[in-house]
Amino acid sequence: MKWTKYQIHTMTAAVDPISGLLYELGIPGFEITDNIPLTPEEEQQMFTDIPAALAPDDGSALVTFYTEAENAEEDRAFYSTGSSLRDEELPQTQWNDRELLALLQERLEQLGEQFSFPAPVITISTEDDSLWKDKWKENFQTFRIAEDIIIKPVWEKAPEDASPQDIILEINPGSAFGTGAHETTQLCLRSLRKYISDTTTILDAGCGSGILAISALLCGAHSALCLDIDPTAVDSTMENAGLNQLQPPRIQAARLDILKEGSRLKALHPEPFSVVVANILADVIVLLSDHIGEFLQPGGIFISSGILAEKAGTVEEALRRNHFTILERNTLGDWISFVAIQSRAD
Repeated sequence: MKWTKYQIHTMTAAVDPISGLLYELGIPGFEITDNIPLTPEEEQQMFTDIPAALAPDDGSALVTFYTEAENAEEDRAFYSTGSSLRDEELPQTQWNDRELLALLQERLEQLGEQFSFPAPVITISTEDDSLWKDKWKENFQTFRIAEDIIIKPVWEKAPEDASPQDIILEINPGSAFGTGAHETTQLCLRSLRKYISDTTTILDAGCGSGILAISALLCGAHSALCLDIDPTAVDSTMENAGLNQLQPPRIQAARLDILKEGSRLKALHPEPFSVVVANILADVIVLLSDHIGEFLQPGGIFISSGILAEKAGTVEEALRRNHFTILERNTLGDWISFVAIQSRAD
């Protein structure tokens, strides 16, 4: 599919009036790019331990939006660069690209006179998403995650060197985190492999693509409940489970915040789990360690990952404070994972 890409090069002080103009013209979705430093609250909402790398703030900003190209087969409509807005049913435009460009230039000049900012520069180009929408797949290929576990994307064939004893995990990650290639996921998978039996019940807190729970089940675990605050992750988990011939009740997934909805979790699964795995963030794991014990069996295992090396001490302190004994501290690249056992019998 071909798209017309509009970019308005302007100043951050002009973003609000320009946004208002775009809404007025029936363009409800657009992307704003600038170098304004994030507040601590905004960085927390990004769910990442890696600080945003921004260039020095020079006051410039870029406003981007797309329309379907005029030669597209479908009816033309405005679309945001954000995936959530891209899925919305958006109004049709009454202008072609030339008319819209001329109208934007005229109205932006008027805004500049009203709010005293330099006239923005508008650039347009045509994008063909068939050239890039699957480009990322080139960097995700079949690989062996453990001695007997192979991660295989659905668009590839099983490797020729796979033996009948190998476990082949099919995955279509989509937009959910977790292909198995990241160090944090590998650390979790390798630890999980050691603590699984046919009676193991798994709680995957922050399941992403579901790769950890699915891997555990293919290795012989009894059942898994997968939780995530992102509905896309919940859908992705169940899709990937189906690709591996896993169905409820052996695997279930729910949109649930374990830190806030503990009673709902207990309603979904009244019995404590034998293993909890959380590949999230150090700060979240610290909070989670205050609560996770009530969902674990006595002697249950808590596997945590997603921890940058400089935050490992904080996580370890939280685990010990909450009656966990550290069994393993594993390192891969800049990342740390812990395997801890519930040492409190109540």
